[in-house]
Amino acid sequence: MTEDERMEFRNALGRLYDSTLHLQTACEALRETSLVHEKRLDRLEVIQQWLAEKERGRELEGR
Repeated sequence: MTEDERMEFRNALGRLYDSTLHLQTACEALRETSLVHEKRLDRLEVIQQWLAEKERGRELEGR
């Protein structure tokens, strides 16, 4: 293996490592977002709002 090939291989590994770190950061951010939304769905007001919207939709379909 030539020195140029080794250098190219090391550069490729570095790019792969950087991509992996970015992917990990993005996944952590998505997890935090999903937890926030999950907590919001547990609230009674949100559930009541959803039920009211479903009922309005049924009323509009029944016309």
